[in-house]
Amino acid sequence: MTLGDAQTVISVLGLTLLGTAGLMWLLPVGTCAQCPHCRLEKLARQREREHESGPSYGGGFCAVCGRRHRADEDHYS
Repeated sequence: MTLGDAQTVISVLGLTLLGTAGLMWLLPVGTCAQCPHCRLEKLARQREREHESGPSYGGGFCAVCGRRHRADEDHYS
């Protein structure tokens, strides 16, 4: 194998890697309702919106469960 052939193989593999990365960018991550990843993303966005809205409906934001509730309330109710 000559030096020119090795560089050609490396270039082809590099372009393949870049093409694969470009195609992965187009995948619909975060848009389906079934997978756990998408549900966690939606929950995180909801928590962020609630956190930004301030204490508009009672208790403060709980760092343990991620909800707004009074300190005397149970975390799982």
